[in-house]
Amino acid sequence: MEYWHKKLDNKLERLEKEQLQKHPELIGFLESKGYVRVNSETDLTPYKKPVKKASVKKAVKKVAKKVTKKKK
Repeated sequence: MEYWHKKLDNKLERLEKEQLQKHPELIGFLESKGYVRVNSETDLTPYKKPVKKASVKKAVKKVAKKVTKKKK
C-alpha cells in the first residue's frame, strides 16, 4: 500500500499493490499532479526508502583484510 498526499488540496490517495501492478503509470501521473509519497495516512512526512545495512559477514571480512595487511 502506498499513500500519496497533495499539500495544496490536502488530499490523500491510497494505492494498493494490485493497482500499481496493473497500472504502473499511476505513480508518474500523481507526481505530475503535485502529489508526494508519504509514510502513512496519519504520518504525512515524505517517504524515504529504507537504508540497507551492511551484512555482518562483509564487515568481518573487511576487518580481517585490514588486520592481515598490517601484519605483512
